[in-house]
Amino acid sequence: MQSVLTMTNPADTVGTEYRAIAVYVARRMGVAALIGLALVVMLEFALADLARSNAETRARDEINRFRASLQQILSRDVQLIRGMIGYVRARPNLSVEEFTLIAQDILEGAPAHVRNIALAQDLVISHMYPDQGNQSALGLDYRKTPQQWPTVKRVIDEQRIIVAGPVNLVQGGVGLIARFPILLRMDDNGERRLWGLASTVIDFPGLLQQADYPSFAEHYRLALVGRDGDAASDEIIWGDPDIRKAQPVELDVVIPTGSWRILAAPIDGWPNFVTYLPFTLSAAALLLILVFAWSTVRFRLAQERIAANQEILDALQRAEEASAAKSTFLAVMSHELRTPLNAIIGFSELLENSPLNSRVWERAPEYVGDIRQSGRFLLSIIDDILDLSRIESGRRVSTIEHVDVVSLMIESANRMRVEFDAREIALSVAAETEEMIALADRRAMMQILINLLTNALKYAGTAANVSVSATRVANDRIEIAVADDGPGIPQEKLGEIMKPFVQLSSSYARAAGGVGLGLTICQSLARTMDGSLTVESRLGEGTTVRLVLPESLVR
Repeated sequence: MQSVLTMTNPADTVGTEYRAIAVYVARRMGVAALIGLALVVMLEFALADLARSNAETRARDEINRFRASLQQILSRDVQLIRGMIGYVRARPNLSVEEFTLIAQDILEGAPAHVRNIALAQDLVISHMYPDQGNQSALGLDYRKTPQQWPTVKRVIDEQRIIVAGPVNLVQGGVGLIARFPILLRMDDNGERRLWGLASTVIDFPGLLQQADYPSFAEHYRLALVGRDGDAASDEIIWGDPDIRKAQPVELDVVIPTGSWRILAAPIDGWPNFVTYLPFTLSAAALLLILVFAWSTVRFRLAQERIAANQEILDALQRAEEASAAKSTFLAVMSHELRTPLNAIIGFSELLENSPLNSRVWERAPEYVGDIRQSGRFLLSIIDDILDLSRIESGRRVSTIEHVDVVSLMIESANRMRVEFDAREIALSVAAETEEMIALADRRAMMQILINLLTNALKYAGTAANVSVSATRVANDRIEIAVADDGPGIPQEKLGEIMKPFVQLSSSYARAAGGVGLGLTICQSLARTMDGSLTVESRLGEGTTVRLVLPESLVR
């Protein structure tokens, strides 16, 4: 037989293996390149988002300085008219000469954008300083001015200061008008007649100039929203009308009687993915060589960078929240502290500048009483703030002892009874048994009861009924309830009244005074005694506040 041998060329085998390896490597490199490209694109998307977030944070931080300046300047300008209001209440028939002298003193040193101070007796502008350049406004009857009457009517109906505008002024230009109703003292029938209005005109472009608006406008497209202090209206009142197309950041501006909203976006636009696309493609080409190692390192570095930037963003957000809380606190305290201080200063200056034989000194005891009352109110505000500060910082030491609840309730009621009788409010005290002993701080319990009775006195209304009662409840607890059959609290307000500086929005509640710290302090004191404080109320049926404390089991 003849054998046939088939010989294989080694070169062909090696070539086939090389080709196979080349194909394998090419496939793996192709897959790696696609994965690397996808990863880089994803990372660049993330970096673009991060760049946008950082740019927004920088914008908020810079615009926040403009907002703070605007709030401070406007609040200071609006407060200028309060001294004039006190004087008019004391001298309703003041002459133009008297008004001019007082207005000169008030406007002395005021910024140039505060254009004038005016009085509108019987809603007709009767006094104006300075009169030069403002003659066209004298004699203006608000009731016959359709553009301004709705805001004036709101001032009268709500009996509070309202900042209107910006509006086109009768005397030319664009301005804000801060108006305040002047109510005379109660007459023999217990009524307070409306004397008229006090107002001050603030040049709006000048106000923005004072707040350094032009320097911010060099880098940002800006707009203000919120005509007449109503930011919810969403109407752009100043600045770029097309700014919303630029997806602006938004910050609220607290003004004395409402809020505006600042919209801001960089003039050159926000960073986006297209900005980084050429660099992404270049990086993807380089990744063809060392795609695996480089992708891993890049991913880890990107993760660390994102985490670090997130920490920075979180810190900036916390700082912004703290700044907003501080602004809210300063806005509330500026208003509440200025009110009694203006009364004290106004009446003091009135007595100081009036001759001894004038009619002013015939009413000196009444004015001194107003000064004393304002001083006490100011002291109570400061005491409330210090109390809350001591409780929250843990510096207030509680002395837990056996407290006779019934005796303490009677003592608290007796302290307040004269004031309740004066308002014709019936006050009653009842207990489940004659002896109920709580484990509590006696001084803190007394402070809570007095505060709750004071709130009932303020809000229950004349001829209401207020009761203080004590009962035993589950888990060895004693419940002390202060209830009234007054107007009650709207359900939507119940979740807010325990927060600091929260007050009811009605004019009656505002007239009662305070800065909204009473219930906050009571709740904090209750917690220091291992107790709780809750509020129940129905509109038109009354309010009940329940203080629950541990009962002493020692008899």
